[in-house]
Amino acid sequence: MVDALIHRGPDDEGLENFGACVLGNRRLAIIDLSERGRMPMCNEHATIWITYNGECYNAPELRSWLESRGHKFRSTTDTEVIIHLYEEFGDSCAEKLRGMFAFAIWDDPQQKLLLARDRLGIKPLYLAHTERGILFASEIKSLLASGLMSREVDPAAVRVFLQLGHVPAPWTVIRGVTSLEPGHIATWHNGQFKTRPYWVLPRADRNSTPSRNEVVAKLQDILLDSSRVQLASDVPVALFLSGGVDSAIIGSLMRTAGARDIVGLTIGFAESEFDESDTSLETAKYLEISHRVVVVSSSSIANSLDRVIWSMDQPTVDGLNTFSISRAASEAGFKVTVSGQGGDELFGGYASVDWFQRFTRVAESLQFVPRSFGRYIFDHDSFPFRWRKLSYLVGADDPFVGAQMAVRVLLLDRDVRDLLDPQLAPANGRLEAASFIASVASQTEGQNVLDRIALLDFAAHLVPRLLRDGDAMSMAHSLEIRPTFLDHRLVEFVMSLPASLHLQRKRLLLEATRPLMPSGLYEVLAARPKRTFTFPFARWLGKDLRSTMETAFDPQGCPRILNRAKVYELWRRYLENPASVGWSRIWSLFVLSRWCRIMQVGI
Repeated sequence: MVDALIHRGPDDEGLENFGACVLGNRRLAIIDLSERGRMPMCNEHATIWITYNGECYNAPELRSWLESRGHKFRSTTDTEVIIHLYEEFGDSCAEKLRGMFAFAIWDDPQQKLLLARDRLGIKPLYLAHTERGILFASEIKSLLASGLMSREVDPAAVRVFLQLGHVPAPWTVIRGVTSLEPGHIATWHNGQFKTRPYWVLPRADRNSTPSRNEVVAKLQDILLDSSRVQLASDVPVALFLSGGVDSAIIGSLMRTAGARDIVGLTIGFAESEFDESDTSLETAKYLEISHRVVVVSSSSIANSLDRVIWSMDQPTVDGLNTFSISRAASEAGFKVTVSGQGGDELFGGYASVDWFQRFTRVAESLQFVPRSFGRYIFDHDSFPFRWRKLSYLVGADDPFVGAQMAVRVLLLDRDVRDLLDPQLAPANGRLEAASFIASVASQTEGQNVLDRIALLDFAAHLVPRLLRDGDAMSMAHSLEIRPTFLDHRLVEFVMSLPASLHLQRKRLLLEATRPLMPSGLYEVLAARPKRTFTFPFARWLGKDLRSTMETAFDPQGCPRILNRAKVYELWRRYLENPASVGWSRIWSLFVLSRWCRIMQVGI
């Protein structure tokens, strides 16, 4: 299991056996590069042990407080801080941490295990209950390497993936494996395993009416502090620099916080309509930082596809961009980068916000029309997939959920049933994606549509897809990504504001950081049109990657979990008319097919 995680920590390894519990670790050395940082790590009496992945940004302040309480330190790591925090606060120690983390603490005198995951789920933690006991790891690959569990897919997770493009927690694509949810801890003690939340995403506070000037000033302070603490490292830190607003602001914050010799890394394409290297170079010149462009071609992707899909750990339609830029960062010698993840969700960078609002209004007007009428009107194979999704707007129990489905879903219910082997059909006939969206939406009842959209973007897209993919793809290259905007103090502040104030196409963010930018950069960013970063998949799949796709979709090569004839038929339809099918549906089926082959899993 430890060997299966060598890519996450190539610098050191450790294993400790306590009889009732075994802890293992692969270390990526970032703070205190000496052997004093080896894990599993223990307290002075070797009674409390920890294995840990992540960064605790408030470790210096916590260390000072703990030293005043008489605790002795042997290293300068944040790992040792958590051990002593546990001695002071027990299971509540995670609540004191500011950062991204997943850890396991073994309390030997109590014969007790504590598992914890950071508030936003930036770092993963997977669990499996087997006949031999509880397994836990940072990746599913490690659990499978134990040999204590079957390699069977979870039908519900497969169905959710085909509809949403990712597998939200607590599901995983492997039967018997679950994900500890963000902001949760779990304990095993006296044969009892329990989980509980210690943090929830804040809701907009209707009773708070701060002035815009107050909001801007406080936001600037929190952003600067977040950037400052996330620069803590004993190795160089790079910047993922796109042509957009978020990374330009992160670069400005890094400069203001005192970072020197910043290197900006950018993905470029030969296809000019997808390439952002010119705009990122312009930003780099304003920031006065060095700039490297990594040109990604269809041939380089084709040669890396198996490695890409292995790196996913679970199937996902996203993450290829992070894989490519992380590989470049690692090859350049970096172990740490900062990114603008979360900026779109916090500050309204998505055009989909407008679609959610429009579709919610349409669904409200069609709420009392029978659902069957919507399927009759829209759900025909002759219609493009994008049009067929409008059937979710008719007769929806909750118009807001219907709107979410109409925007987010890749494949409709009927498509999923057609494309999967009949053995993976739901027992009750209902698919899980709508239930998942509805369960998240239920937490926002009573709020206005914009506030509900703000929470759904976090809980249904950022956390289960972008953050999970970002961790898996970067750590596949032994690289840590630090998302400056996702400091939980910043998230709590912004999400407590009315969404009408912060979902403004980045206006609030730009206003708060304008004084920190080099002269002229604000005007450039304010005038630069929003571009959604994406790969030229629509061009590549049917041309440069066609032979690879053919192999995956050929009835002889397609795995049993898919209905081989139906999948091949859809592939032929795509080749005849790509717009009628859409590249994302083809890509999702390819990923699932190839992932099952590589990971050797099936029904």
